[in-house]
Amino acid sequence: MKTIAIAGLQREQIKEQIETAAPGVFTCFILSDIDAAMKVKSGEIDYYIGACNTGAGAALSMAIAIIGYNESCTIAKPAFQAKEEEIQTFISEGKKAFGLSIEHVEHAVPMLAKQLAKV
Repeated sequence: MKTIAIAGLQREQIKEQIETAAPGVFTCFILSDIDAAMKVKSGEIDYYIGACNTGAGAALSMAIAIIGYNESCTIAKPAFQAKEEEIQTFISEGKKAFGLSIEHVEHAVPMLAKQLAKV
């Protein structure tokens, strides 16, 4: 089973969206951003999802610092919805940490979960 660390705002809602979009595929852990990033960096957890008001600041700051900029990306921000082809590109590039703004949780998280389930 694949694992996802969830940090930031709307963590319970993100977890529900993942479990609904890809039932039985992921084990989700709600953690602080530092703990989540450390567990992904060590390989204990596969992916990191963080949410904040912008999708790039607090959602990813610890992930960028610990996991690395090259393995982090923003999939949705206030003026931009997530796009399936961009998410596929990010995953193919080896991204492990995904940030999004809270208003896109219901749209972006199911899309991300379905794409990660294919990996």
